[in-house]
Amino acid sequence: MKYEIIFTSGYEDDLESLTKELKCDVLILDDKGDYYAPQFITLDRIYGEFREDRHCYLEENLVILREVTKDSILKSIPEIHKWQYYLRWLPLPKEQLIKYFPPKERWVIFTVVVP
Repeated sequence: MKYEIIFTSGYEDDLESLTKELKCDVLILDDKGDYYAPQFITLDRIYGEFREDRHCYLEENLVILREVTKDSILKSIPEIHKWQYYLRWLPLPKEQLIKYFPPKERWVIFTVVVP
């Protein structure tokens, strides 16, 4: 299975995602042409949310990483595939893709092949 991992806001370095411990501008494109919008986050970021008197933390398509970097995101794809994310997450409708993600000219795409 071949996946395209798309950084929709471009990619220069990991400084912003390391600081925020969160990355939400990434898409997974599978070989069927379906886009998925995972939310990459660290446990420390989730813990920080609970300091604000929250009772729970809910997020669709949540992927928890030790640190949010390009490399950790790319390395997580085989695990996401093994977990069969496509049975649990809904593909992103084209309307939402157009509405919430920048124009494709800004996209930086990395390919991950999962045997």
